Amino acid sequence: MYRIISLLSFLVRQFVLPNPFINIVEENYADLVNLIFGGIIIAVAYIVTGTWYVSKKEDRWAGSLGFLLNYILLTFITIGVSYFIHNIYLLLVIMVFVVIALCIIESKLFGKRISFWYNKYVF
Repeated sequence: MYRIISLLSFLVRQFVLPNPFINIVEENYADLVNLIFGGIIIAVAYIVTGTWYVSKKEDRWAGSLGFLLNYILLTFITIGVSYFIHNIYLLLVIMVFVVIALCIIESKLFGKRISFWYNKYVF
């Protein structure tokens, strides 16, 4: 099950989702910016998923699915916010608050402790 969801996650991220930086920079440079800074959304989705998911061999599929859903959510939030706000610094501040809110909401929904400063799977 894990391998199927992991493959699905890869395919969705590579071929289905739009470029989250399309509204921030000119269209000609959006792919380059995505190559350079796209990993930030991956890392943030991983951290948000880590606030409620603890890796266990028998339910790795849940973490992979949670990561995919968080990545999709962060991508569309970035696109939506950048559609209205073109100041990069204001966009970053808003996205920090969005990530903190996502961490709190997901940890409350799934009943896990929030670990903003230390996540053993990231550091």
